Order: sequence, then C-alpha cells, then structure tokens
Amino acid sequence: MNWPWQYSFPPFFTLQPHGPTREKQIQAWKHLVITYCQTNSMSTLDLAETADSPLFYNSSIDRRLSQEEIREICENLLASGNLEWTDKSKRRAYIFWKSPSQIGADIYRWVDESGQKGTVMTVSELLEEGNNSDTSWKGISHEIMIKALTELQKSRKAEVF
Repeated sequence: MNWPWQYSFPPFFTLQPHGPTREKQIQAWKHLVITYCQTNSMSTLDLAETADSPLFYNSSIDRRLSQEEIREICENLLASGNLEWTDKSKRRAYIFWKSPSQIGADIYRWVDESGQKGTVMTVSELLEEGNNSDTSWKGISHEIMIKALTELQKSRKAEVF
C-alpha cells in the first residue's frame, strides 16, 4: 500500500486539539482506514488487534494512535456510515468502504449484466465472484454480503433464504 504523506509525519499520530485541524486530521484518518481496509480486503476491525497493525502503528517512526484516538476515529466512521459496531463493548466493527446498499446495487448490476437474473446463487458464489474479479465487493465478509443482499431483498430485487 502507498501510504499518504501524513503517515510519515509524527504529529499525525496524535489528534490535535485545535478544532479545524483535528477535523481535517480525522478526515484523513477516515480515508486512510477505508483505503487500508479495502486494499487489504478487511471488512472487520478488531480494535485490540488493529492497534498494533501498520494501520495505526508506524514502526519506522515509532508512532501509534492511542486506543482513545482509534475509538474516536471509529465513532467518526460510524457517523458517516462507514462503520457498524458488532458488539456492545465496541471492540469489533464492520468497516464499509461502500455501504451495504451500494454493494447490493453493484451486485444487482453485475447479475443483470452477466445474464444471471432469475437464477439461484449462493452467498459463496457471490463472494467467490467478488474475489476473482475487480468488483466493489471484493474482500467483503460473509456478514457484509448478507447485509448487502438484505438491502436488495427490501427492494424486491433478491430473495435471501
């Protein structure tokens, strides 16, 4: 992955107190988290494990975000619809580089364009197709695929059973 310039800038790993600066910094972190997760086909974040990953720890400059700061970035990702907590303790979350409804629309378009409308497909087949081609759902988890298909089901474009 090509890291943004901020990743090598030590102050990036400490959220700044000045409001406008902090907001820009959080936006940069949100973009970095989404890009990192998409590039590495990660659709879940475990905060205990992620804290020591290259995402939040730059070993070359020996800087890392604190758990508090990681949680603040996650809360901002939640507010923008790019994250959903999977547990009440907020230790694990789904990360969305596209919303489930957007992924559902992309799947529907692919099914239509590939002439498979009206056929029965398994979740595994859709995940395999995503991993074998350049689709927007490449690397998503089974759980996020179910969320995307549920969105399609709400608009009567798919049935999940």
